[in-house]
Parts: sequence; structure tokens; C-alpha cells
Amino acid sequence: MAWLLALLLSWAPFSTAAAPRDESATTTATAQAEDAATDADVAMERGLDREREKNWSGAIEVYRDAMAKWPSRTDFRRRMRLCELHFKLGKRYHDASFRSVLLRLPREQSADLYSEVLERIQSFYVDSVGLEPLLRHGLDNLEVALRDPTFLKLNATTTEPARIAWLREQYKGLRTRLAVADRESAVALALQAADLGRHGLGIEATPILLEFTYGACDALDDFTSYLTPDKLEDLYAMIDGNFVGLGVELKGTPEGLKLVGVIRGGPAWEAGLVAGDQIVKIAGQPVKGLGLDEAANRLQGTEGSSVDLEVLKRDSSVAVLRLVRRHVDVESVTRATIVDESRGIGYVQLSGFQKSSTEEIDQALSGLTELGMKTLVLDLRGNPGGLLNVAVDIADRFIDTGVIVSTRGRASGQSQVFQADGRARWRMPLYVLVDRESASASEILAGALQDHKRAVIVGDRTYGKGSVQSIFSLRSAPAGLKLTTAKFYSPLDRAYSERGVTPDMPVKPHVVARPVDGAEPEALDDPPTGDPRTDPVLAAAIRAADESSRAQASAR
Repeated sequence: MAWLLALLLSWAPFSTAAAPRDESATTTATAQAEDAATDADVAMERGLDREREKNWSGAIEVYRDAMAKWPSRTDFRRRMRLCELHFKLGKRYHDASFRSVLLRLPREQSADLYSEVLERIQSFYVDSVGLEPLLRHGLDNLEVALRDPTFLKLNATTTEPARIAWLREQYKGLRTRLAVADRESAVALALQAADLGRHGLGIEATPILLEFTYGACDALDDFTSYLTPDKLEDLYAMIDGNFVGLGVELKGTPEGLKLVGVIRGGPAWEAGLVAGDQIVKIAGQPVKGLGLDEAANRLQGTEGSSVDLEVLKRDSSVAVLRLVRRHVDVESVTRATIVDESRGIGYVQLSGFQKSSTEEIDQALSGLTELGMKTLVLDLRGNPGGLLNVAVDIADRFIDTGVIVSTRGRASGQSQVFQADGRARWRMPLYVLVDRESASASEILAGALQDHKRAVIVGDRTYGKGSVQSIFSLRSAPAGLKLTTAKFYSPLDRAYSERGVTPDMPVKPHVVARPVDGAEPEALDDPPTGDPRTDPVLAAAIRAADESSRAQASAR
């Protein structure tokens, strides 16, 4: 129908002069346009309401949805970008290591840190980028910071409105006259801004210079970021699959912290907590109204320390628990089972690509093979990715020969071609489940299997994160830089960025609970996966496997 509509429209210029005017159609179109404008205005007001509440994440969600519905309305994009700056500033100042370590750096060390970050960007970032956009983003950060009560309370000796207005005007002037030739002059301009901040509001140099440092990273892409000591430690823990904590994955809600995952064998799992439960109090203090980072920080602590929680269970009962923090091993294979014994169909859910993932996959498949598995369904839905080399290793387990993925970047060592070694271990028929949250390493694996016709990809189009981030430890401060250094491409040289992997079998990802006695399906916030009775994507893969098996049997 879309093709037909395009064909009809192409004929319109030749026929409009002779065609009689349809007044009712014109009236209807005008009314629809007015309704759309009204709806857009309502969405804008809803976003502004979130901003007035300083609910930056809620406002971002409103504006993002509005951009999808009304892409021509550029004001939604402007408001969303402003809210993102506020949101990121809030996250920084709720990070304990940012406040205790980075904010206490002396002026000279903060300047060296900014210079080092600029040097890494100039040398290693995937695309060549000028210094002026990085400085401009730093000045934008300061514009937001001067409106933020937390920033002013912690850093300014006075918050007199007239002095704040004066400083904002000075920064606008710097922005207007922005012209730098090299890294040294960029640092000099940032130091000039720091001197203005000290003169106007008594702000030390370091908070100003840190906004330039974060601004330089945020100006590049969504995946480049400056890492505080705590964030760097968290990233390495994720890569290693081992950290100290309670073993929960959290999502912020208006009422508290919702558990979206509970790691098997962790303190929370041993206490009987499950996905869907909500933490409403931490150490006797309500978490309602707190940002996700601030609330999650209250759950963190040293190994062996305890924390008291009040939890609203999924059945509406309330549990009061004391959990002891300890080392938790994160398993990337979160489920491995036979989902159809008669057909020998095995199911493996992979939640990430960490150091242990390849070994976990091998162990899971060996166990399922002993149980009679003949066909494998590999579930990558919701898998955000992880280590590139692990994605290559797992693909190598299924692909005999040829390219698995290629990367391209500016710096030495960033452009590589990864090949299968010709010793594929697993040769069973393979179906891979993906969705909009399958990203990065998940896309490398799914795309390689698809291009080599080694697997049937089932589900929804993937996220489209086609870039590689490298982690740099920094000399100037105990922190790190996660920097986009390359983009990656499929064996057939398809770019993944903003395109993702298109499934061979598109299936709507909606999952509902199984109806009982003819009742209506039960709506779930986080519906279960891995059960073909309630998971239509898995069910579609099983049907396809059965049809393929029958077709091969008929051919024989």
C-alpha cells in the first residue's frame, strides 16, 4: 500500500488542475492538522511540567516520544538536550567519588586532566573533531550549572541573582568570541572561564574545569563518557562479572526502586527477592522522589556491611530485610533449558558479553546436548553487549571460516578484521532472538551469523550501536575515559550504526501472560521470556525450527 500511495502521489501534479476540489477532504485534513498541533502542544506542556518538578529523566522520556511523533517540531529536541544536560549534572553530583575525589583536585591538576582528555580525543576518537564544539559544550554545561541549586550550594560562596546573571553574560561573551587554534589555547580559555567564576561567585577552578571536561566528552556521542573513580570500578566489575553488592538490577519508578533482575546466588536472591519487587525504604528512609543514582548509591557499601530494606512484594505484601553486601558473581548465561523435548529444541539466554561468557556458553551447550538438544535457540533480547573479543569468540564457535566483524578507526590498531579460525565447535541448527535492546556485541554476533547464513534471526530490529569504545586510564586523575575509537561492520560490510540487524523473521515483541479459563490476557510490566506459551518470539522460532525439520525430512 505504501508503494501504491507513492505511485498515486507521483501522478498528483498531472491531475490536480483538472480534479474538482473536495471541500470535505480539505476540512478533514485541516482538522487533523489542528488536532496534531494540539496534541503536540499538550506533550510540550507535559514535558515542561516534568522540568518544573526537576524530573529530568521523565521530561527526557516525554520529549523523546514527542520527537518520534512530531519530527518536524525542533523545539522538542532543544528541550530534550537541555534536560539531558541537567540530568547528567545531577548524576555527577550524586556520585560520591566525584564529590570526594574529583571536586577536591587542585587547579593545576584539573587543568592537566582537561588537557589530557582533549589530547585523547584528538588522537583516538573515531572521527576528526575540532576543539571549538568541545569548548562550546563545556560553556553549555556551565549555563546549566549556574541554574542548578546543588552546583551553586556546593561550589559558590554567593548566589546573589545579579552576580549569577553577570557571570552568565560573561560566559555568553566567551561563547560568541570562541576561536581556538590548539589544545593549549583551549585550556587557556577554560582557565579564563574559571577565573570569571571565582571573581563572580567565588567558585574554585576545579568545578568549572570539570564541566569543560565532561562537556568535551558529551559533545561527541552517546557512548563516550568521562568515568569517575566509582564508575570506572563499576565498569571493570561488569567486564569481570564480579562485584560487591546485593546482586540486583534496578529501575527507577515514581514509588521507589523496581527490581528488574535478581542475580542468582546473590544476597537479594537468597533473601527471596524477585523481579517486580520494589524497594521503598533503605535504612528506614523512603526512596520515593529520589533519582535512580542517588537511591542506588544508598545500596552501595563495603564488603561485609549490611543494609536494611523495606520491600513491596509483587503480591502487595511488605517484607523488611537486612542484607549483607558481599562479592557477587554475575552469570551471563542466565537460563539454559530444553523448551521442546519432542523436537530436541534447547534454549539459552545470554545477558551480556563478559570474560566468562564463552566458557559459560560452551558449558551450557554441552549440558543441553547431553539432554538431547538438536536445535538451539539463542536469546539475545535485552542484551546490551560487552566485550568485542568475546562476541568474536562466541561467533567463532558457530562459524567455520570467513570474516566475523571488521572495525575501522583513525588511530593505530583500531582498524582490524576478525576471522573465524575454521574450527567451529557447534553445528546444530540455530535461531537467534533479538529486539530493540540487543546492542553492540549482540549485533556483532547476530549480524555475523546472519551474513554467513548460519542462523535465522527472529524478533525485532536491533538497537543499532555500531561503535567500539576503548577504556583509557588517565595520568592526571584517578579516573578514566570511555571513548568511541572505531565503528564496526558485518561480514558483508554492512554498517550497524543506527541500522542494527534486521531479523529474517520479524515478530512483534509483545509478551503477555497466559490467559486462564478463557479470561483476557494479563498485562505485565516485565513479562516473562523463555516460555513458548507466553513468549511469541520464542514460539515463532520453535515453529520455524519444526517446519525446517519437517521440510528436510520430506526432502529425504
